[in-house]
Amino acid sequence: MSKRDDELEILEKLAESFSTMGNFTQVLRDSYSRLEAQYHDTNSRLARVNELLRNSLCERNRLIHYLSNILESLDSAVIVTDQSGAITVFNSAAEKYTDIKADAALGKKLDSILNMGNSLRSIELLISENGAAKGELNLPTKNGSHVPLAYSVTKLHQESSEDQPGFVIILYNLSEVKRLEDNLKQVSTLAALGEMAATVAHEIRNPLSGIAGFTALLLRDLNKDDPRRRLVEKINQGVTSLNGIVASLLDYTRSISPVRENVDAVSVLAEAVTDLQAAQEARAHTIKIESGTAQLQANFDPQLFRMVIFNLVKNAMQASPNGGRIKLTIKRRSSGELCLMVDDDGPGIPKDSLAKIFTPFYTTKADGTGLGLATVKKLIELHGGKVAAENRPEGGARFVVEIPDRISGESVEI
Repeated sequence: MSKRDDELEILEKLAESFSTMGNFTQVLRDSYSRLEAQYHDTNSRLARVNELLRNSLCERNRLIHYLSNILESLDSAVIVTDQSGAITVFNSAAEKYTDIKADAALGKKLDSILNMGNSLRSIELLISENGAAKGELNLPTKNGSHVPLAYSVTKLHQESSEDQPGFVIILYNLSEVKRLEDNLKQVSTLAALGEMAATVAHEIRNPLSGIAGFTALLLRDLNKDDPRRRLVEKINQGVTSLNGIVASLLDYTRSISPVRENVDAVSVLAEAVTDLQAAQEARAHTIKIESGTAQLQANFDPQLFRMVIFNLVKNAMQASPNGGRIKLTIKRRSSGELCLMVDDDGPGIPKDSLAKIFTPFYTTKADGTGLGLATVKKLIELHGGKVAAENRPEGGARFVVEIPDRISGESVEI
C-alpha cells in the first residue's frame, strides 16, 4: 500500500470519527435541550407549588391573626389548658378579670393562677362526672374584693382519641347582671313601699296632727317651770321626728320629673349653702365652696340639685356632730360632666358600709332614716348621673356627684 493510500485511509477514519462525534454531539444537544425543558418545567411547577405554599401560609397566618383578634376582643375570659392543667391560652379579658398578665400565666397550673379554692375542686368534680361544668363563683382579687363570675368548662376536642384532652374555661363577669338584679329587687321593693307609703302617711299623719295640736295647747297652758312641760316638749319632739320620717318616705317614693334649666351651678350651690348655714346644726361647722370660676353654666333641675346639696351637707354635718370643716368643690370635667365633691373631716365611712351606703333604709346612725343618701342617688340618676362615696387618704369621707352635660329628663316612679 502506497503512502497516499495510507493517508486516505487515515482521512476516512478521521472523517468517520468526526461523523460519530457529530452524531454524539447532536445526541448531547438533544439531551441537553430535553433536560433544559424538564428543568424549566420542574422550576415552573416548583414556583407554582411555592406560590401555593406562600398563599396557604399567608392565609393561615391571616386566619390565626383573625381568630386571635376575636379572642382578644371578647368580653369573656377564655383560658385553655393542656392535659396536665398548664395554661396555653390566656386572653386579655382573663388578664382583666384576674389582674394577671398572660406572660405570667402561660405554662402555669390553673390552680396556681386562679385562687378559687373549693370552687375549682367542685368544677373538676363536675367535669370528671359530666365532661363539662357550668355555674357561678366569686373570684377573689388582689385588693380583697370578689368578682362574681359565670363559668363554663368543657373538654378540648382532640383529633386522636388517644390524646389526653385539655380544657376550655370561659369566664363571664356577672357584676353588671348582679347590679341590675339588685336594682330590680330594689325597684320591686320600692314599688310596694310606694303603695304602702301613701296609706301610712294618711294613717299616721292624721293622728300626728291631732297630737301636735294637743301638745301645742298644753304648752300654751303650762308654765315654763312646770315639770310636766318637759314631758310635753318630748312628745312634741317625737311628733316632729315622726313627721320628718313620713315626709322623707313620701319624698323618696313619689314620682319626680326633673325640670331642667340652664343655670349657674355656682350660684345654686352658694344659695343652698347660705340657707344651710342659717340652720342651728350648721353653726358648729365651717362650710367652704371651691369652684375655680365665678360662673359655671350647666343644665339640671335647680330645685332637685338643692335637695342633693342639703342631703349631702347634712350627712357631712352628722359625720362630725361636734363641728368640723366641710368643703364643696364644683367643676366641669374635661369629658363634660358637672362634678360636685363634698368632703368632710369626720371619721370616714366603715369599709363594710361603702357598698350599702346608698341603699334605702340603710343607716349607721341611731336616729337616721336611711333615706337621705338614697334620695341623693335617686335624684342624680334622674339626671342620668351617678354618685359615689369614698374615704379620703387624709381622713374623712368624700361624696362625688357627676351629672352629664345634657340628657332628656324622664319621669321615673319607683
